[in-house]
Amino acid sequence: MFKFLNKKKALEKIFNNTPIKDLLKEKYGVRGTIKVDDIDFSFHDARCFYDTWQELVVNKIYEFKSSSSTPYIIDCGANMGLSVYYFSKLYPNATIVAFEPEEAIYEVLQKNITAFKLKNVTVYKKAVWDSETTLQFYTDRGMGGSVTNVFSKQKPTLIQTLRLADFMNKKVDMLKMDIEGAEFNVLKSCENLLKNVEHLFVEYHSFINKEQQLDDLLALLKKVGFRYHLKESFSMKKPFMERSYACENMDMAINVFAYRD
Repeated sequence: MFKFLNKKKALEKIFNNTPIKDLLKEKYGVRGTIKVDDIDFSFHDARCFYDTWQELVVNKIYEFKSSSSTPYIIDCGANMGLSVYYFSKLYPNATIVAFEPEEAIYEVLQKNITAFKLKNVTVYKKAVWDSETTLQFYTDRGMGGSVTNVFSKQKPTLIQTLRLADFMNKKVDMLKMDIEGAEFNVLKSCENLLKNVEHLFVEYHSFINKEQQLDDLLALLKKVGFRYHLKESFSMKKPFMERSYACENMDMAINVFAYRD
């Protein structure tokens, strides 16, 4: 799921009559389109699309129950747009604010928002952070990019950031956060506003040679009144015996579901 992608230019393919499971046969980095609800859904990587489809559409990891028919949803790390597609299907009258800083993937995201006529989505080509600034950005060219994790032999690009706190001054029915290692820093900067959040999904990322912050993240969620549930996204099969990493240097990823009783 998190395999580091080859730098070579990807092949463009059309998969209109292809079962989604057959995308696993493709090499990493193959771009293309596939029919979703009889509309061409564009993706920057076929295998990443498959993995994301399994998580979001098949396993419904972002499904939540709102008391409102017009929920406010914040999507941090929208990637190719399957998440905003899913949220729009779940709540057609929702207000969705999405963030995706990576230029190439942002273009795919915008293409899908246009193709599916998602009028309820506002998207920013910026990353969420604890301040408005410019940061160095590294990418795996597939599932995500990071301002906190460094890939070897890769020259970073510069991206602009926004304060997530500026979007949280009202009730947030769902806050989804998949920002490749920046999750604790950003949530900590919004601590006094987390009381406004009803449902929170965080994919926590642990990188080698960096201090782990899962305990800090969970303590923060507990402090502001959330109950949490954890599910494995990626981990080593035999941590005592071997070292296997995803995206070059990620040794663990945990899905955190936080909610209020």
